[in-house]
Amino acid sequence: MPIPSASSGLVLAVAVGTPAAPSVEMMLLWVLVGLAALWDVAQRRIPNGLILTGLLLGLALEAHTGGLAGVGLSFLGGTVALAMLIVPFAMRKLGGGDVKLAMVCGVFLGWRGAVHVVLVGALVHGAMAIGTLVWARVAPLLGRTGPDLERLPQGVGLAVAAVVYSLGIGHIF
Repeated sequence: MPIPSASSGLVLAVAVGTPAAPSVEMMLLWVLVGLAALWDVAQRRIPNGLILTGLLLGLALEAHTGGLAGVGLSFLGGTVALAMLIVPFAMRKLGGGDVKLAMVCGVFLGWRGAVHVVLVGALVHGAMAIGTLVWARVAPLLGRTGPDLERLPQGVGLAVAAVVYSLGIGHIF
């Protein structure tokens, strides 16, 4: 079962239930979203340098594998991610780095991947919020400090969703 991508960049073939080795493009995406998630957890921000690197790498790889059409589809993926998250960003419910990280995912995974990453990322983030609320109740009973309930790192949810999508697990459509 092939994985949809902006062009042919992120393709993972499944033969007899055994996935092929991940492509270079997929591994680059994993490194980028992994670093972004770690940075978001540690500092509650995602650096612009990492985002710019991801956008340029994604567009370059799609240009190499899919030509001008690949660049167009890649650009469409980033635009769809931006369109889906611009309102929450404007309402200050989401940081700019999170929006840009979703755009990087869209550039690598195409518009369908962008939709998946945004929606599944929100579900992962919701699960993290529930876990954080439960820990906030349990921690004082154990004599520990509760978590910071102000801001959870959305980059973690986006990273998990990107990896899940790139592996072909749980596609929405």
